[in-house]
Amino acid sequence: MRKLLLVISLGIVYSGSSFAQQVNIPISRQGFHDNIDKEQVNADKFDGKADNYVKVSDDRNMSLQVTSALTTGVDELQVEIELDTALDHRLKVKYLSGLQQLLKDYNSKRAFNRIDAEEAPAMVQAYRGMMKADIAGKSIYPVARTLSFEAGERIIEAFSSNPGYKDSRAEMFSKYAFKNLETIMPKLGPYLDYSVTDSIIAAVAKKYPNQVLTYATSYTPTAGAIRRNPDPLVQQIVQIGRSPQSTKLMPFIDQLMSGSATISALEQAVENDDNYFRQMVKASIILHRRKADGENPIGLKAMSENMHAKSLRYIREINDLHDESHTVRFRIVKDFTPEELYYLIINGQEELFTSSYTNAAKNGLYDQMMLRMNPSRGDSLLMLVSFDRFKKFIAMAAGFNTLDHFLKSMAPENANYLMVKFVRSLEKTEDLEDAVDVANSFGSIRDPKLLDFLRTEVRKNLVFVTGKKDKRGMTIYELLNSIFMEQGADGDSAWASGMSAKLQLPPINYVAYNTLPNDSGRVYQQVFFYGDDDGKSSYASFMGNFPASDWKVNKGQYWTTITSQKGKPTTIFANNPLEEPEDKTAIDKLAQYLDEQDIHPTIFIHRGHSYHVNTTLDNLQSTARIVILGSCGGYHNLATVLEKAPEAHIISSKQVGTRWVNEPIIRSLEDVVRAGKDVDWVEMWAGLSRKFDADRANKPLFDDYVPPHKNLGAIFIKAYRQVMKETN
Repeated sequence: MRKLLLVISLGIVYSGSSFAQQVNIPISRQGFHDNIDKEQVNADKFDGKADNYVKVSDDRNMSLQVTSALTTGVDELQVEIELDTALDHRLKVKYLSGLQQLLKDYNSKRAFNRIDAEEAPAMVQAYRGMMKADIAGKSIYPVARTLSFEAGERIIEAFSSNPGYKDSRAEMFSKYAFKNLETIMPKLGPYLDYSVTDSIIAAVAKKYPNQVLTYATSYTPTAGAIRRNPDPLVQQIVQIGRSPQSTKLMPFIDQLMSGSATISALEQAVENDDNYFRQMVKASIILHRRKADGENPIGLKAMSENMHAKSLRYIREINDLHDESHTVRFRIVKDFTPEELYYLIINGQEELFTSSYTNAAKNGLYDQMMLRMNPSRGDSLLMLVSFDRFKKFIAMAAGFNTLDHFLKSMAPENANYLMVKFVRSLEKTEDLEDAVDVANSFGSIRDPKLLDFLRTEVRKNLVFVTGKKDKRGMTIYELLNSIFMEQGADGDSAWASGMSAKLQLPPINYVAYNTLPNDSGRVYQQVFFYGDDDGKSSYASFMGNFPASDWKVNKGQYWTTITSQKGKPTTIFANNPLEEPEDKTAIDKLAQYLDEQDIHPTIFIHRGHSYHVNTTLDNLQSTARIVILGSCGGYHNLATVLEKAPEAHIISSKQVGTRWVNEPIIRSLEDVVRAGKDVDWVEMWAGLSRKFDADRANKPLFDDYVPPHKNLGAIFIKAYRQVMKETN
């Protein structure tokens, strides 16, 4: 770790007498050792303290193993390389460079939570094994194949001339590909001559056929590999790709595979956009009936993707016309059937305005959906759509305060059955989305009788899964049972403190100030803007919050740096909203700068439409303690944030974010941070509520924002992962 450690390690490992041999490092290689030492120091201070202890978890024994691997283990490797007289200067540089790359890759991936930090000992041990094999002229593959992709990806690059390199590369790629089928297609190019690639393409076709279609119709080498692929499904996609309406036909691949439809017939049916949406609704209902019967339709994913995109096109037009008359605003859906309106709603969670969903004139999508039902019964509607994503619909109805109306549209026994079904079988789903929808809906329901009913049903399900000894089910329902406890007279703070203790989580109602600064005492923040009109106006408005008396502003080519002049040291980095696609370049340049300067922000703020949020989340670091999404915080966004930053407190909105609410929240946060106080969400939200009580225009928008201590979906995800981690 330091030159002194090199000497000590050598004495321990190699000394056969009472004195330690000295390592004489030529000046031509000293820089390589310095680079290794630097990465060791970075690993040590990752937890904010340079104390020769690399904390990777609460398991002290594991942290000590990692510390030993990254300090003593690496030091010993440096010594071995220097003392091996069979190695010339070129080879010593090669192995030292590879060792430095191992550490740098490990540190970088830890910063973005892209590696299990406990893999460090395996990585160092594997590097030693591969180095010995390489020196002996043997294949590195037997050692490389024992590593995960995240651990081995960069390590093997130090051995690119080894006879086992190609097999090792194929192994790493295969491990990565089958874990990341959704994003693997753009990365296939360098691996087209690998035998495993055919299997990867076939696997992608089953889960994400739209992606295979995109590449099948491109002028890339990947297209040739797809056309040669022997899998029948891949070949059907190739046939679809020859149609000028290929993207519209893809959702109907099940019918084409079964022979119940032909490409020529479907081409005529989808020619008109409205007809296309209607055809997708009809086909989706059929596919979900088949799924309910135990089948696994191939086109369901493509159907959901295409219908989601088409739904947002309708919803955005309705939202954009919010200042027009209702006749003008909703004319685009004036001929839609109830089931077609239902699909618009469940696909529009990310961007649906409250007034687009329901309004006093009864012209909203929900209002018209119910009015056009004959009779106007919610249970009949759900049967009509084969109960497709009905839990999502119920959660949205709760969030938009129409659940009571929806339940009263049906017979009481049917309403009870629906809510029983709402909380049932959560343990059988692939992910936690349904469970999170149940948790979120509970935070929106105001009917005491319905709340009591749901509490009872959750307990019944807990008894059921306990009897089956279903660990996942027991975890889900135990957590829901805890979260659904009644709030006492003491209010939010007492409830939140009780939740933290009961779920064994860090505080959910405040963020301690001492978790925000880096080791130099400065709080770093990163704000994301985008290059559309909304992004430019948001940036201009945002910059008005930093008077020269309190802040120093420095605007560069790609980003703006805002530094506090008063109070606790605070620095905010905001990328400039350059014209698309240069806005992404600005974000990348800022990310590169932060990485080079070893800056890890603890506050991240997304300013932009929901379709930009994935770029923001891609740049989220594991150090995040506060994340303001400023747009819909649906399950997938919450899950991604907490996957990358498990300790993050998340502020999100039930609908589209607005700067009229975002900026007062941000100003309040900045005032607290500069004062060096703990960020108390209950206290902050009470102050913001008083402010918006006097702002009638924006009060309804503020009410749709969910603070961290009331974000039941996020609390559920945190608690679930904590329990499963302890179980594992």
